[in-house]
Amino acid sequence: MQLNPYIERSTGNMYGLTHMATPKAKPTKTAPPAWALKLKMRRLELGKGQEDIVAATGDLMTQAWVSDVERGKTDLRQAGFAKVVALARALNWTLGEMQRATGIDLGVADAVAIGNEATPVFKLQDLLKPEPQPDAFSFIAPNPHVRNPDNYGVFFADSDEMTTAQARSIHPDDLVFLDLAATTPQEQRVYAVESGGRVFLRRYSSTPFGHAWTADNPSYAAHLIPADQARVLGRLYRIVSDRHEGPLN
Repeated sequence: MQLNPYIERSTGNMYGLTHMATPKAKPTKTAPPAWALKLKMRRLELGKGQEDIVAATGDLMTQAWVSDVERGKTDLRQAGFAKVVALARALNWTLGEMQRATGIDLGVADAVAIGNEATPVFKLQDLLKPEPQPDAFSFIAPNPHVRNPDNYGVFFADSDEMTTAQARSIHPDDLVFLDLAATTPQEQRVYAVESGGRVFLRRYSSTPFGHAWTADNPSYAAHLIPADQARVLGRLYRIVSDRHEGPLN
């Protein structure tokens, strides 16, 4: 038999029949993982919408991000520490409670043993802002010898003005605890003070020229601030660092 030279050869059919395409199967929807459903159910139990979660975190995340987490599209373990802590708080959970409820290892087992609440830590200069946002969160072991006052904040030291050769001086990036209600200076105590639009950690000292805010670091000996040229923001009562831990004064 001689083939018809006009038959469409692209069909692969010697008789020129039209090739029928096989219908594509619809993709199967994957159910969210159990941990994601736990997060969604917790939100619904609290009567909150996704936008409420976003608002409770200070817009640290978006509604689309919350949706992706609740569907398991975004892995909570890859979300970043600040977001995970903020999400837990928005859901009225501690990190330990979130870890137990979802079954996800958030890597906080050791931290939970010393304190299951993450403490917000602010930049020192944020003392001048009316509504500062935390720069980080840190698990800080409670000190049985130091009681936190009712109105306190934890801040990152940002200079070496109070750094000396002594082991218990203040170094940059140390965590400093401030009693924000203690604004009446006492001799030789360390305070956060504002002068010229900047926050300093200084000691209230008596000098030949009267009281002044002095730096412990000898390199800043000439940089004293007259007592009447600074506004007291709070008294330092505890420092935490990788060098030491305890009350400074």
